Amino acid sequence: MPEPRIPPSIEGVVEVEVFRSAESRYWLLIEVPHGATRRSDFDAVAQKMKSQLPAQLEHFFYVNTDIGAPEGAKWIGKLLGSHRVNVVIARCLIPRTFIDTNRVIGTQSGEGLTGSMPTYITDSNDQTYLQGLHAQYHRVVDTLYNEVCRNADGLALQLHSYAPKSVGIEKVDSNIVKALHAAYEPKTYVTWPDRPAVDLICATKDGNFRPAPRLVAAAVKAWAEAGVTATENGTYHLHPVTMGMEYARAFPHQVLCVELNRGLIADPFVPFGESPISDAKVGRLVAPLARVLHSALAEPV
Repeated sequence: MPEPRIPPSIEGVVEVEVFRSAESRYWLLIEVPHGATRRSDFDAVAQKMKSQLPAQLEHFFYVNTDIGAPEGAKWIGKLLGSHRVNVVIARCLIPRTFIDTNRVIGTQSGEGLTGSMPTYITDSNDQTYLQGLHAQYHRVVDTLYNEVCRNADGLALQLHSYAPKSVGIEKVDSNIVKALHAAYEPKTYVTWPDRPAVDLICATKDGNFRPAPRLVAAAVKAWAEAGVTATENGTYHLHPVTMGMEYARAFPHQVLCVELNRGLIADPFVPFGESPISDAKVGRLVAPLARVLHSALAEPV
């Protein structure tokens, strides 16, 4: 494929990193829309807010950001970059605690998905500022999807991580921190259902849209062979409120969306604080996926 145009990183918005492979025409885009996993990412936005934020909002940030996903993206990038596949990673630096770049602006929570902006962001200047960050991020990401996936020999991976259990909280409002503390009380936490090691978000709830089915089947098989439980839509479905689905609709045979279980990549998983990430654990979960992507790019699906 022609050399794609790679837009630069934007401070506080998106980090663009490229792993180049000499003499290779194959490209993989890895988007990490919830990649703002560091406390510094949270603080950079929180200090600009005029809205009255809930006390200890950083607890919500820690429990709701996709720890391990940026590390998984780099793991794949380094491996494939050394095996004749070019990889470009777009890591979002805007915490979903304030605005979710994997949501269409203006959407509300429902069906297990949070909305685009929590209701505790009440100041109109905050709202305008955050929507501007959202737009900047998608100008970069939209360019990357179009540059990488405009030909059949380019693929995109939307990489996420999710909490080890499905904790029954859908509403994100000024009481979110208190609700999470209650949900994570040991006697309550054990009652929530466990989530699989890997979940592929690969179909709408009605089953009418199923992007990249051959890629999904190959990935499920690869994880099974590696002894890793991978399900299809075990926790979530593709949903029109997500930007991920918009990009999948634009390139239906080339986009794969994957969730990794944070409990299996953190060492240990710390709900309301910083979770150390194990490179070995990350590798165990993403290596089968990397092999499938490499094979698919060598022989485009």
